[in-house]
Amino acid sequence: MLLDKLKDYFGENFVTNEKHNTNNHHYYWFKTPDNEVIGFPKDKIRHNELDLLNIFLKPIDDKITYSPQTEEEKKWASLLFTDADVELPNQTSFRFIYFLLKEELQERDTFNEAIKSLFPGKTLILWETETTGVFIDFEPKTTDMLDNFFESIVDTVISDFFVEIFLYLGSSNITTDDARTTYQWEKGSFRTIQKQVKKQVYKGEEELPFLLFDEATRDTLLKLRDQTLQRVVDDRDLIQSIKVYLDCNMNVSLAAKKLYLHRNTLQYRVDKFIEKTGIDIRHFRSAVSVYIALLIEKNIH
Repeated sequence: MLLDKLKDYFGENFVTNEKHNTNNHHYYWFKTPDNEVIGFPKDKIRHNELDLLNIFLKPIDDKITYSPQTEEEKKWASLLFTDADVELPNQTSFRFIYFLLKEELQERDTFNEAIKSLFPGKTLILWETETTGVFIDFEPKTTDMLDNFFESIVDTVISDFFVEIFLYLGSSNITTDDARTTYQWEKGSFRTIQKQVKKQVYKGEEELPFLLFDEATRDTLLKLRDQTLQRVVDDRDLIQSIKVYLDCNMNVSLAAKKLYLHRNTLQYRVDKFIEKTGIDIRHFRSAVSVYIALLIEKNIH
């Protein structure tokens, strides 16, 4: 893997955009073929090494700016992207929504206007690189009342701008006091989780198990999966039925409707799973263990 080889060669003289940002001009910034942003400190990289990096990686021009326009945007950018002390009115109930575009967008102003027009309340848009940034949603409770709202943003960007976009929804109960640390942690979580599971919209609280997966070895994950699912793993209909059952909060009627099954048929499959595995998924703690095992089965290959 390219990142592993770079780490082996450069060691500590190598950072990722998860913990730093490209507004830090003490680094040479590059983008890998996998669209990951990485940086090398200018005072520790030799000219021949820089020439080599320019061949294999795409340089990010530090002359390109993604400058915020309004005073409020400038304050938020300073708070999130730098170490500067910034005073903002203390407020709660805002949320960071991190975005990643698959390729550079030429019509950034049009994109900003389109996104803001979709949100029901006040929203700021800050760009960190030419393909990444954050929406700040100041009325998340109102936004969450709209069905499939973030999926509609993805569809709009694809249809109007012909580029794929990926979204990560952060916590909706942060304050300005912990905004900077929350921003860095959630941004890093987005990058980590996206390496493991591919989809357009990531809901932060639902994706947390993948952070644990990243810390565990492959052998540990496979053992956990086998310990739980070994006797049923080849019964794909049963596995799918149990996953939907757990997704529906163990509500048999709702899950049966989603699976287009008679309620009694699904109840039979739940009983069959319990009998074969010895794990009673009607109880919360057991259901959590099985749900994590199902996530491993689906996403760890």
